[in-house]
Amino acid sequence: MVLIKYSNLTTTAMKQFLTAIALALLLPLTGLSAAEPSFRALVLTERGGQHESFTAAALEWLDGFSQENNFTYEEINSPRDIDSAFLARFKVFIQLDYPPYNWPDKAKAAFEQAIFDGTIGWVGFHHATLLGDFDGFPMWQWFSDFMGGIRFKNYIAETASGKIEVEQPRHPVMKGVSRSFTLPREEWYTFNRSPRPGVKVLAHVDEASYSPASDVRMGDHPAVWTNEKVKARNVYFIMGHHAELLRSKDFTTMFGNAILWASGPGNWFPRFRMLIHVNDGVEPAHREFAADAVRFFRDMTIGDGFVVDTTNNADDLNDEKLRTYHVLVSVNDNPGHTEAQRAAFRRYMENGGAWMGFHAAAYNDASTGWPWFTDFLGGGVFHRNNWPPLPAKLTIDDPAHPVTKGMPPSFISPENEWYQWRPSPRERKNIRVLVSLSPENYPIGFKDTVEDGDFPVVWTNTDYNMVYLNMGHGRRIFTDATQNYLVYNALRWLMRDRFAK
Repeated sequence: MVLIKYSNLTTTAMKQFLTAIALALLLPLTGLSAAEPSFRALVLTERGGQHESFTAAALEWLDGFSQENNFTYEEINSPRDIDSAFLARFKVFIQLDYPPYNWPDKAKAAFEQAIFDGTIGWVGFHHATLLGDFDGFPMWQWFSDFMGGIRFKNYIAETASGKIEVEQPRHPVMKGVSRSFTLPREEWYTFNRSPRPGVKVLAHVDEASYSPASDVRMGDHPAVWTNEKVKARNVYFIMGHHAELLRSKDFTTMFGNAILWASGPGNWFPRFRMLIHVNDGVEPAHREFAADAVRFFRDMTIGDGFVVDTTNNADDLNDEKLRTYHVLVSVNDNPGHTEAQRAAFRRYMENGGAWMGFHAAAYNDASTGWPWFTDFLGGGVFHRNNWPPLPAKLTIDDPAHPVTKGMPPSFISPENEWYQWRPSPRERKNIRVLVSLSPENYPIGFKDTVEDGDFPVVWTNTDYNMVYLNMGHGRRIFTDATQNYLVYNALRWLMRDRFAK
């Protein structure tokens, strides 16, 4: 007989205890079963070798985590049995310790399709990016593209501790994770290039923090990232060498978050895809603004769920490329210098594309030679600007428009080089001016002064899905919350059909 002490239990606790006992006694008699697991995970490992301590510790941790979160997992040690039917049994694929080569063709095809279609989530570690020609196997190019177009280059053979800096603290994978923390005994893979242009980086390793110090470095060294160009939720961790990782609460928190997030709703679609065109050859102040703009829009993606890609190659502004994006953002240059680029942009806009332009994106003069674009912007040609850059009071012309709805009647915009146009875009019937420079600013400037005249700074051409914003000079543009709200509203309005879904 087992004696159970319950004298210290509260009445409620005692009821819960007795109920649990009753259910336990009933189960064998009634055929009732415990709750079904919420999902099944597939874990791919390569047992033995130098990563065995990590694998064993991770599986031990996974035993407890899976029980706590009501899911089960199945471990396999080779991809030979993987096909579409096999993967359909699982909600998330954890590539705990296995390289991206020596996969049968059927396994590759099934995995690629599942990731593309979003029928399975993926969490990969360390060894998963050993990309290249190894052991007589050619590189799996699809997997390289999936990981940001990288190829394995080197690693810290003696291992080193390193400080992780979280870049996207609001991402579900980083919930409850310290903004910076140190992880021990890692090999810290390096690649032929940073994956950053092709993926969303969630965290990076500070190479200056390596202990012991190492000359094996990348410069920009992402450590945790996700590819948002596929429908499957996915996370890659560059870490995964030694069992000591599992002693880090921050690491296990990321690990657990990644599993639960990646196992979430399948067939995830981003709201929309954004392409930001950056010209690296313009003046420094316009390059500084472009860098800040890219960060601003990338920070917006968390929660609103859209994809941001960038290009500094104007030849990417072609029909094939543009048709894959819902909105083009021109941060410091107009969207067409060659006839081919101009024709592609015109077709893009006439076929329902969206455009957001800042500051220099609308600069035109007698040498521009693009009449359609001038008309697109409201018929005005650059007339003059103030100098040096100064803050200015802006007034809302159209408080009923979604871009300006909810904003105060006026606000102070951070310092900017303000462009004025002649004739004013306001004179065109198809131009709807949303925000203007207040006459209270006149005269504005010291070296170059604007003393009078109509001065629209934000407008839309009602014949197209577009917004132009005059702001875009230097590093202070995104320092004002009111103005940031205006930019956010402008994007949501441009993508109004996508946000309605």
